[in-house]
Amino acid sequence: MLNSIFERRVKLKYGYDLYLEIPEKEYLQIYEDVNDEAAHNIINLFLQYHRDDGRPKDIKINYDSKNRTVNIRAFLDYEDNTHSDETTSPHRYLSVISKKHL
Repeated sequence: MLNSIFERRVKLKYGYDLYLEIPEKEYLQIYEDVNDEAAHNIINLFLQYHRDDGRPKDIKINYDSKNRTVNIRAFLDYEDNTHSDETTSPHRYLSVISKKHL
C-alpha cells in the first residue's frame, strides 16, 4: 500500500502540509473503515518508510467515493530539526507490499 500512495507537500512558514491520496482498493485491503486511527497509523508508517523526521499534527482523513480514493492531510512539524529515534515495524502493511511486488 505504501508504494501506491500519491504524496503532495505544501511548504508553510513553520512546516509542511502533507497530503496523501490512497487508492480505495489498496486502502480496503488493509482497513475496513475510514477512521482517525487508520489515518494516524498510515501517516506514521509513511513517515517511517521514507525516514522522515516530521512530527504529524492535526491529522484528517476523508473518503472520496467519487474518485475512489482515501485522502489524508496532516501538518508536519520540523521544529528544532532534531532527529527522532528510528523505529521498525514488521507489519501487515509491509507484507501487502511484498506480496504485491513479487
